Amino acid sequence: MIKLLRRFSLVILVALQLAFIIAVFHEDLNKLSILSFIGVLCFLALFSIIKNAHNSSSKPTQGLIILIMVFLGSIITYYINYEFQTGSVIAAALLGTVSSFIPSILNKKNSEFINEIPKALYCGAFVGMTSSAISGGYLFILIAGLFAGILYIASTNSFIGVGGKLGTIAFGGVATTFIITLLFS
Repeated sequence: MIKLLRRFSLVILVALQLAFIIAVFHEDLNKLSILSFIGVLCFLALFSIIKNAHNSSSKPTQGLIILIMVFLGSIITYYINYEFQTGSVIAAALLGTVSSFIPSILNKKNSEFINEIPKALYCGAFVGMTSSAISGGYLFILIAGLFAGILYIASTNSFIGVGGKLGTIAFGGVATTFIITLLFS
């Protein structure tokens, strides 16, 4: 069941990336070069998933803590941004800087799990950077943070060493929440 969930979430990530790329090139989709470029990118993403995906050895409680960290990162960043009027980049940078000291404070620099916490918080910070024109408030950020946390856990051992993983996960959480709000409003 976990393997199926993991593969399904990776397919969702690839689909979200594909949707993003298609949206960027929407005006020029009639050109064969653009279509072939999108096809090559999709093939490379799928190849990366198949080659790098392997089972996670983390405990369920660790996954829950990571989910909570992504969730908290999104709320904290959104709160700092809109309550203190700092701007989303400053709010995310502040959270990222503070969270980077967590392994040192806990004296667990060699613990893989403790080293994962700052990454999860920073992934949540990307969710919290969502514009108020899109989010409309804290409820949207709460739900997007939850979806991003689920995607983060599901893709823990995928896209290792690939740049943009945290931003892609955050985009997936925000895009999923946005689509749900469009469907139910």
